[in-house]
Amino acid sequence: MKIKRFYGKNPLEVITRVKEELGEEALILSSRRHNGEGVYEIVAAIDGSSAEGFPAGRPEETPAELDLRRELQEIKTLLKEVLSPYKAGERFLRLVELGIPPEVAQKVVEDPLSWLKAHLKRSAATPFSRRNIFVGPAGAGKTSSIFKIAAWFRYHRGEAVRVLSLDRHRVGALQEARRLGDLLEIPVDTEVPDPLSEETYLLVDTPGWGGRFGPEDLREILEKIPRARVQLVLKATEHPLVWKHFLEQCMDFPVEGVVLTHADRIYCGLSLGFLLEENLPGISFVSLGPRIPEDLARATEEVLEKTFLRGLNLVYGLQ
Repeated sequence: MKIKRFYGKNPLEVITRVKEELGEEALILSSRRHNGEGVYEIVAAIDGSSAEGFPAGRPEETPAELDLRRELQEIKTLLKEVLSPYKAGERFLRLVELGIPPEVAQKVVEDPLSWLKAHLKRSAATPFSRRNIFVGPAGAGKTSSIFKIAAWFRYHRGEAVRVLSLDRHRVGALQEARRLGDLLEIPVDTEVPDPLSEETYLLVDTPGWGGRFGPEDLREILEKIPRARVQLVLKATEHPLVWKHFLEQCMDFPVEGVVLTHADRIYCGLSLGFLLEENLPGISFVSLGPRIPEDLARATEEVLEKTFLRGLNLVYGLQ
């Protein structure tokens, strides 16, 4: 650390001398005017490695100079952290304001569009096995999503499909399943079919996750239905912390995909960005509204782009 005093008739003259001798990297430590003398004084400093042509001075520093150098280094480190685009950049703050988790905002802040496009390719249209158990928090839209998917397979793909309704906790759940089954001409069972057909899609409706239905209950169902996979039903408008807790509880099971519901209600698609991480299952279907069976789409790259790019103009400030 090189420290030197500079004198002149006014601040501009002294600052010019500081820059000429120490360069643009010089740090102003103090400044004052000597009353009655017409002299202005500035104390400036610069790292020894940056001071070209500056006299080396004493080989050792005084304790006061060492303390000053440490304080200056701490200030520089703090300034770099505060001014970094991840911490205080306008776009980062805007992302957090829009409900994007900070850890996602840090990854996408430089170029949200490129990040999304790269991750959407990996997440598009995951496989969908013939035996799937739908699991999700109460109110996520499991039952309606199951019948939307059942209708999609039957009327768009010409596949045989059955629904197994196992929700015994929610009042009216079974009656709702039977009403929808009659409306869409889809068979509804209340017990595991015996034998299980290899040619039929079996979609299993379960009670809301938590409370009276949890990991042990799911393991019991998986034991009764060989080669079954799990579809996680997640409400797009739910708080990310609620999702993360639910996902952590389910990742030990054979999760094949995610059904994203209420996607038409999200304000900014980047708030769902954590679903595109490589350690999480891909998205199989997206539910875009309350109508059955119309408001449903297979999670192709095009459909996911429309969902996750929603509200991106709010980030970029574009119209």
